[in-house]
Amino acid sequence: MKEIIKLSDVTYEYRSQSEERPPVRALDHISEEITEGQFIVVLGRNGSGKSTMARLLNALLVPTEGTVIVDGFDTSREEVLWDIRKTLGMVFQNPDNQLVATTVEEDIAFGPENLGVPSEEIRKRVDSAAATVGMADFLKHSPHMLSGGQKQRVAIAGILAMEPKCIVLDEATSMLDPKGRREVLNLLLTLNREKGMTIILITHHMDEAIHAHRVLVMQAGRLILHGTPREIFSRVETLKEAGLDVPHVTALLYRLKQKGIGVGELPVSTEEGIRSLESLISREGSGNKVNLLRPAGREHSESIVKIKNLTHTYMPGTPYATQALDQVNLTIEKKEIVGLIGPTGSGKSTLIQHLNGLLKPTSGRIQIDGLILNEAKGEQMRKLRQKVGLVFQFPEEQLFEETVFDDVAFGPRNMGIPEEKITSRVRWALEAVGLNYEEIYRRSPFNL
Repeated sequence: MKEIIKLSDVTYEYRSQSEERPPVRALDHISEEITEGQFIVVLGRNGSGKSTMARLLNALLVPTEGTVIVDGFDTSREEVLWDIRKTLGMVFQNPDNQLVATTVEEDIAFGPENLGVPSEEIRKRVDSAAATVGMADFLKHSPHMLSGGQKQRVAIAGILAMEPKCIVLDEATSMLDPKGRREVLNLLLTLNREKGMTIILITHHMDEAIHAHRVLVMQAGRLILHGTPREIFSRVETLKEAGLDVPHVTALLYRLKQKGIGVGELPVSTEEGIRSLESLISREGSGNKVNLLRPAGREHSESIVKIKNLTHTYMPGTPYATQALDQVNLTIEKKEIVGLIGPTGSGKSTLIQHLNGLLKPTSGRIQIDGLILNEAKGEQMRKLRQKVGLVFQFPEEQLFEETVFDDVAFGPRNMGIPEEKITSRVRWALEAVGLNYEEIYRRSPFNL
């Protein structure tokens, strides 16, 4: 097969505007070749260099050292930039970052228009791309009114309309619910198998990696493993050291193997795991007792959240009125850990934004630690937000100061915490989430 991507001894460093701070090396002498028609999955924990590598592939970044060749074009040459981006399309983590038009069809047409494709050909490409991703019935819809999975389909359609040979997806499924992830993954597999398109998928989801021809594993800017999914996931301890996991079924059989049970080759798919377990049961017999660990009963605790008949309607009294919550009742006790699940559009985000007063109920009642939210104003709202902290899906929506220190200190300062106590609070908070205070507190939060 023809080689479509070649990285030769590639290093990339992010340089600070301040001469006092040394550059941050994101990639460290990476070499790899990818041939046409492969489905490649790239794994690695946050900060391992995955996104940097993705941006080097379509010349959003240029190597500090080494070369990146895409379909014969050197990404460091500005005169071939458009040739590279016609060859290799990029889909980002958050589809909203790629949706620019007022209708789906205009969004899909945006890329071909910028490439100078004739209008008649654009019409054909838009219809074909929309049909391929299953969005042909949504061409006149606003892309911003779609679900997360549908938005990501539109983003992919916009890339397909440019007719690239390769698509790179930078954690494009990480913000989607399970149904949306399955939709996007099935689409990628179809493009790869039926159209021979090269797919490079950067992901944290191990169940997506099992479909790859090859898996690349990155750690601290280096490529530490590459091989088939079976070869990679047999290296359980190496993956753990790199801060990664393995598919659940692989982990289960690996633990059995550690107990001395003759598992044989570790499975990578659920179907393989079932066959392995069936084989074990038939060999060992089914007379063994199974002990079920049940959670110990909790003592009665004081309720911290009480929600009664909560209803919320967006844009009430307009043609766009949407009822997001309908008579929700919920009690949460102190010290509880509660998981809230549901598909995209089920009302999860709307519900939690009521808990610190970002949204007010259309009807119903909310009580937080004795404070009735419906009646809270001014100083009471400030106290409420001391009690309930909210972390959003996209961290960029909560970061706005010039330094990490000032960003973390923003909340305590607004709560009136004395300045002499701020530094110790910021240090504790950063280290609590695994960030080294001395290394990070002066950096811009947008360079992380």
